[in-house]
Amino acid sequence: MKLIAKNTFMLALSVVALLSACTKTEGTGPTVAKYTSPKGTTINLTTSNWYVTRFTTGGGGAVNLKLEGTTNADKIILKTHGDGLISDNELPLTTGKKFSTDAGISFTATSVPAGNFTASTQLIAYKGSDVFVVDLVSGELHY
Repeated sequence: MKLIAKNTFMLALSVVALLSACTKTEGTGPTVAKYTSPKGTTINLTTSNWYVTRFTTGGGGAVNLKLEGTTNADKIILKTHGDGLISDNELPLTTGKKFSTDAGISFTATSVPAGNFTASTQLIAYKGSDVFVVDLVSGELHY
């Protein structure tokens, strides 16, 4: 168990070090969108901006997503993944059930895709027994 904690700490420390030395490139994506489940759960995005950062050391990079919006859900989760590790990250809901995040969706430590590519993730809203999954897809991105 101590080995897992140590490895997790070392991975987190490496990511922080890599992200501190990077360049940012603006991407594309819808800025406003409204999603409603058949059971009435809603997610209203007022900002959805995909962008990439390239690490100046090590040759890797990250795909990032800035999200802002509102929901009528009890809880909202954003899926992230990096080098195969998938995580569900709960977004705090403030007054009026607003949420905001600027999250790293995925990263590679040593290389980035050549040419244009798209990225995707999921936003998952929980309201009572309703589990509403919204697939979010970037426009064309490039490093």
